[in-house]
Amino acid sequence: MRDNSARWLAPGDPESISVALATRFSQVYNYDPEGVWFAPGRANLNGEHIDFHGGRCLPMALRHGTYVAAAPRTDGVLRLRTLDPSLDSGIVEIHDAAAQPTPAGTPSWTTYVSGVLWALAQLKDEHPEIELHRGTGADLLIRSTLPIGGGLSSSASLECAAALAFVAIGTPLGAENHGDDLTRALTDSLRAVLAQVCVKAEVEAVGAGTGGLDQTTSLRAAEGKLVSLDCRDFTVKRTDIAFLLRDYRFLAVDTGHPHQLADGRFSARRAEAEAAASALGVNRLRDALPEKPKKSDVELTLDEFDRALEAGADLGGLDAGSCRRRLKHALTEMLRSEKIHRILNGDAHGVDNTADLVGDLMSAGHASMKENAEVSFALADQVVDTVVQAGASGARLIGGGFGGSVLVLVPRSRMEDITSAASRLSPDVRFLEVVPSPAARAV
Repeated sequence: MRDNSARWLAPGDPESISVALATRFSQVYNYDPEGVWFAPGRANLNGEHIDFHGGRCLPMALRHGTYVAAAPRTDGVLRLRTLDPSLDSGIVEIHDAAAQPTPAGTPSWTTYVSGVLWALAQLKDEHPEIELHRGTGADLLIRSTLPIGGGLSSSASLECAAALAFVAIGTPLGAENHGDDLTRALTDSLRAVLAQVCVKAEVEAVGAGTGGLDQTTSLRAAEGKLVSLDCRDFTVKRTDIAFLLRDYRFLAVDTGHPHQLADGRFSARRAEAEAAASALGVNRLRDALPEKPKKSDVELTLDEFDRALEAGADLGGLDAGSCRRRLKHALTEMLRSEKIHRILNGDAHGVDNTADLVGDLMSAGHASMKENAEVSFALADQVVDTVVQAGASGARLIGGGFGGSVLVLVPRSRMEDITSAASRLSPDVRFLEVVPSPAARAV
């Protein structure tokens, strides 16, 4: 049952949004777009701040996401406009966008798009089917149904929608395939390449330390499936969770406090964890744990880190206590991901037991985000405490932190109680239904 007093952010009907966006494109640019492409946001059941450490993440794509209407240009010029009222400043024009990842004097959000065009151009001869034609540019019009900065991957959604548009209008694969045909022609291996293109754009052009979780989910998710993503090699296992969703639902609570991953705090957390990895003598923290880690393995690794500090390990001037807390979060988060992966792939008996086990691990993950990663904030903590008291099986902060959304596992019978209780915490709180959804595609 849906609480009518709660504020819900609907995903909208894709076909209607596509038609309206194409019409608006024609009004803005005075000619028709070649097509409209969509890439979803994501909610992550577990695995925050560990994708760049090679850990396992457990995301699912949303029905909410970013739509891009686009048409090709052959003069290397990128013109783009967003319909988001908080960001819209009219048409932004970038010359020779494929050659410069960070054009000067343009709004910061545009770099998520120009950076993708630049990163695609860097592929050169590696993947000739998606190599950009010389002089590729584009006119783009953008609309998102995601809360900006809500921790639901609005930035990666924009990158991935733009990537699909650029492939469609500026590569041999796009010339040979249109609409649904292009969606089918983009094999999982090519989608994996595009995900890394988008990661390169965000890391090198935008300057945010993403590890690939968001982009992989947006481009490689599947309807009705939880994606179990092993970030050591970016292999995925898609797990059907319909059995859980018969009596339970996932709910995202947008706190209304947006985050900014490029403001330095997220990168600082990553740097502290990487300093701990260096002290342990491993390239990635996942390599500090065995293939099937246990709690005792986490404790042994923390002890090893302490011994390394006593022996004079160099943390590059970073605070030892902070590095240890980031290490503890990463290791325990990896352990939680492996446990949930096993639970959802047959190690639990009965839906009720599954929900209890998963919910407990979600809440434990939030405690670690608060105490060890130190990326939570007061309203998120209040939401978690409140929804659990109101009957939720579990809840946790998702995304990079310092703002954003809380993911909640809700018994269907308690939905109204939970949304009512969370709504009373702040007038800015909104809710999104989290339904495991298909990957990026033509609309």
